Amino acid sequence: MNKQPVTCDERTDAVAGTSARVAFLVVSFGLLIIALVRTLAFRQACLDLLGLYLAGFAVYFVYARVKHVQVISWRVFLFFALAGAVFGVAASLLRRYF
Repeated sequence: MNKQPVTCDERTDAVAGTSARVAFLVVSFGLLIIALVRTLAFRQACLDLLGLYLAGFAVYFVYARVKHVQVISWRVFLFFALAGAVFGVAASLLRRYF
C-alpha cells in the first residue's frame, strides 16, 4: 500500500471545474452590470466590455471543444451568450434613445 497522500482525484477536478464555471458566470454578469452602468449613468460606450464578455464565451467554447469536454450543456451556453448579446443591444438602444 502506498503511504503518500492523494493530491488530486476526480472529486478535486469536479470541484475545480464547478468553481471555475461559477467564477466565469460571476465575472460575465459583473461585466454586463458594469456595461449597463457605464451606458446609462455615464453615457459611455460599453462595446469594449461587451466584446470582452463575448470573447470570454468564445474562449470557453473553443477550449471545451478542443479538450472534448462539456461542462455545461450547449443550450445553456448559447442561452447565456445570446442573453449577453441581447443585453448589449438593449443597453446601446437605451443609451441612444434616452
